[in-house]
Amino acid sequence: MNCQETQAIFHGYLDGELDPVHNLAFEQHVQECARCASALRGQQSLQKLMGSGSLYFEAPKALEQRVRSAVRQANKTESSRWAWRWTWGWPRALAPLAAAAVVLLIAMPLLMRTSAEDRLSQEIVSAHVRSLMASHLMDVASTDQHTVKPWFNGKVPFSPTVTDLAGQGFPLIGGRLDYVENHQVAALVYQHRLHFINLFIWPSARVSSTAEKFRTYQGYNTIHWSQGGMQYWAVSDMNQGDLRGFVQLLRAGPPP
Repeated sequence: MNCQETQAIFHGYLDGELDPVHNLAFEQHVQECARCASALRGQQSLQKLMGSGSLYFEAPKALEQRVRSAVRQANKTESSRWAWRWTWGWPRALAPLAAAAVVLLIAMPLLMRTSAEDRLSQEIVSAHVRSLMASHLMDVASTDQHTVKPWFNGKVPFSPTVTDLAGQGFPLIGGRLDYVENHQVAALVYQHRLHFINLFIWPSARVSSTAEKFRTYQGYNTIHWSQGGMQYWAVSDMNQGDLRGFVQLLRAGPPP
């Protein structure tokens, strides 16, 4: 991220409106750029001043009394109108409300589930970007699955399946511990040409397998599925077709 890009999202950062990826990139740039760091301190000081009580004044009592009197008079008029409407128009008014309630009851579980999956997808992408930016891609660097798999013993309460797909163009290069949804997960790292793939694994509440679900966030592709009592999330900046091919190889099991 350069100075121009940082300036464009300055106020979004101050107001807490940035997504985790942009928030992390912004903070890293400010740490490295003295000019942007100085501008950030100035904006933060201005924000603090605007929130202080020195710029506020108390309205005169007479103005307060006039406003309250006008509000009471308006409420009386509106109450009379609503009383008439409720007496004669309530059947017609309740019909669309009842229909809306039925639609909401049907749609709410789906909306909540989709929203939770979207948030998890964003967290997965943030973890992937963080591993690349912080130069902490691997805790154990090895192309040998028999070195990577036992490395997780005692570090996570499950044993992740580790498959080397070097013969298919997706060599295993290592693994590490990471945090997703406030708990430790296993992260396997693969490479395809110049692209890195993070494969996050943790126990799933589902025993049965599920189909892959594809998402794109901030230019990164993710695919997640459940299989063998585990939940899998693959994330990379490589194209959708190559990532799907990688997932299909994983799901098929180790090569003969």
